[in-house]
Amino acid sequence: MAVDPASNPPTSPLPPREEAFRWDRGRHLCHRHHHRGPPIFLGLTVIAWGGLLFLREVGVIDPTLRVMDFWPLLLVAFGSSFAVRRGGLSGVTVGLAVALLGAGMLAARLGYIAAGVIHLWPLMIVVAGIGILWSGLTRRRSPRLASEKVSADELQRSVTMGELTLAVDSQQFKGGALSATMGEIKVDLRRAAMSGEQVTIEVSVVMGGVELYVPSNWQVVSDVSPFMGVVEDRTALRPDAAGVEKRLLLRGKITMGAVTVAN
Repeated sequence: MAVDPASNPPTSPLPPREEAFRWDRGRHLCHRHHHRGPPIFLGLTVIAWGGLLFLREVGVIDPTLRVMDFWPLLLVAFGSSFAVRRGGLSGVTVGLAVALLGAGMLAARLGYIAAGVIHLWPLMIVVAGIGILWSGLTRRRSPRLASEKVSADELQRSVTMGELTLAVDSQQFKGGALSATMGEIKVDLRRAAMSGEQVTIEVSVVMGGVELYVPSNWQVVSDVSPFMGVVEDRTALRPDAAGVEKRLLLRGKITMGAVTVAN
């Protein structure tokens, strides 16, 4: 029996609006798939918290411990998540430092170690070493920075528990001061020009990082004092066409953090 093609019309495509909605929804789900690190650490923290409470109830650990005595687990979760999300030397160093500090405090509360927080400082040396090792294993080309443009001749910025990315295009750059506390500052100076032969940037880093990208004819001289921190100079000095070299002097202090300079 012959079938009339008109009785089985082909399925019509989705209207443009519905098609766009489906594509956008798929992109949103894909975006969520690649940014599920923090929920995973939060879930693991809740599991660990419940597990410790169970061990308390059955008498494996001290039954006098209260629910809130396990709060250092939050430090472990935050530090681990920070290290995974940020990456790089400063991110791994800061994240592991916070995570190990929380783990040490939790071990002390559970009675496995008798030391107080003040005695956990050698762990920071371990963290610094792991951060340097991680940086060497995962070193990659410096990224193209999508940043806030700054035309001021003097740079004065600070960040606390956050991230700041700047691109300086001043042609009379005179230096400045950068402060990062549990955060990161990235400054692109490759389009800037010094007002003289030398400028000074004061840095203050506490459990954070500062990244500087400078022109290839800038010689970097470090007078920074690191405490469980590091200054990395990845520049390759090349005078410009006229044979001119400039000098960038870095001064300041680093505590459990990093300052990186590259071209």
